[in-house]
Amino acid sequence: MKKISVIVPCYNVAEYLPWCMEHLLRQTIGIDNIEIVLIDDASTDDGATKEVILAYEKQYPESVIAVLLDQNRKQGGARNVGISYAGGEYLMFCDADDWLAPLAMEAIYQTAVHYNADVTEYRYKVVTDYTEIEEKIEEGNGSNIVVFSDKEAKRNMLMVSTDEFSFGCMRKMYRMSLIKEHDIRFAEGLICEEPSFTLPVRIYEKRHVFIDAELYYYYQRPDSTVHRNWDANKLDNVKVWLLLMEDVKRRGEFTDYEKELEYMFYEWGFGLSISMMLYKGYLLNAKEITILKNILFCMFPDVLKNPYVLEKKDKWNIILKRILEQKTELTQDDINGLQQELTIVLQEKNRRCKEED
Repeated sequence: MKKISVIVPCYNVAEYLPWCMEHLLRQTIGIDNIEIVLIDDASTDDGATKEVILAYEKQYPESVIAVLLDQNRKQGGARNVGISYAGGEYLMFCDADDWLAPLAMEAIYQTAVHYNADVTEYRYKVVTDYTEIEEKIEEGNGSNIVVFSDKEAKRNMLMVSTDEFSFGCMRKMYRMSLIKEHDIRFAEGLICEEPSFTLPVRIYEKRHVFIDAELYYYYQRPDSTVHRNWDANKLDNVKVWLLLMEDVKRRGEFTDYEKELEYMFYEWGFGLSISMMLYKGYLLNAKEITILKNILFCMFPDVLKNPYVLEKKDKWNIILKRILEQKTELTQDDINGLQQELTIVLQEKNRRCKEED
């Protein structure tokens, strides 16, 4: 059994994949200990991505698995296919235009084994140009371990979203047996899909380790999913959270964490959907906001009585609650006024975050 399986979804990335692969193949843990699953997610670049993937499989048949999809399933679907092929002791994800520091896998694996961790998380560095790369890894003294001894301990951490304990699926290594035993998978055909995987992981994991070191390089290119036009995907985020709630109920875990999940749907399903539209510069539409509002109330009719929601007194949440408390149907004039308020608050939040960084 390989020590680590790393899944790399690929869609029109012939230009970027060699750089990613170079850094995977020269990991200090040794290529014999790594399984790289390359998923061509029905690329439309006249076979260029497929050709690169097949060349790597031919060159490294013991370490590279090429999977060619005939239908685009977006990153969530591609990762799910990758999981079905992965056979390593631990599991990682790497985007085809990102890369890992040379010693990353060795350091992460040793830490996971030493602490018997179900999830090992680490920091990343955002770069906009390959020339920004530095061989020296930035390290801090904030490494820590979180042990979930019971459901109350899990309840206290379930809603946490920080650099040390994030809802993103990247810059983490997972115990494979945890993923396969609980059949944890991503929502497919949607963007913003990562919480559909990481929240169930959080429910089941018992030991979570954070390594305070930049081991993952995130290349922020202008044509990535995060930056391209989202006209067709405005409601994908709330759809992911709807699927996620159904999944948690199916698992029989909903009752134990109902108040926490209710708050998360309010904060991350409803509120984040609105903030993403603002972030992208969209004009909020009364119909779309009404849809979001109705979805929230349909799922959680008493959300405004939720203790976590009641605790929120900041400007952003005051405006969100005002939207939810309005009994009459929202008009476009209502939404235009709210958009101005929300945009100002969001700009203030972003400014504060940059100052803190």
